[in-house]
Amino acid sequence: MPWVQERPQPDLAGTAEPLQGATALLSLALREVTQAGADVGPALARRLGIRPLDCAAMEHVMTGRLGPAELSARLGISTGSGTELVDRLERSGHLVRERHPHDRRRVALRATESTVADVLAALSPLLVAINALAADFTPDEQETITRYLREAARRLRDYAHPAAPPSTSGGVSTSQWPARG
Repeated sequence: MPWVQERPQPDLAGTAEPLQGATALLSLALREVTQAGADVGPALARRLGIRPLDCAAMEHVMTGRLGPAELSARLGISTGSGTELVDRLERSGHLVRERHPHDRRRVALRATESTVADVLAALSPLLVAINALAADFTPDEQETITRYLREAARRLRDYAHPAAPPSTSGGVSTSQWPARG
């Protein structure tokens, strides 16, 4: 991709200097990984024969205990749409509602064992290929790559979910909202 290397890249520190050399290539490689990773969810949904939104929901449910409202927020859908989604996934045997283990008033969503097995089976060729790739690197290289990827993931999460500024009034500050025009 010679054209990509010549294209000036913005400097994240705010200067006008474009990224160059190995730093630019590393930045571009990370973008390629994130773009390719974004394609995995829809591909997994096709392999499982479910809707992409259902697959995204199951990914969230499988990565941690959360309730229907939290799932709706993560997916960027209304709580009503989230309830409909959870109902559909429950009817199709992909998840179950159960009482939250630490707060019995709350409902927690859990993927069924058969769904977890189906997802792992569908992802198995990808996981085997990625593990084989990792084995191509020395332990020191693996440590460096791991450190870079974990820090990149932290920064991506920080960008996607910035910490809210502390409130001095104890309530929601409307000054944080964009003005309506």
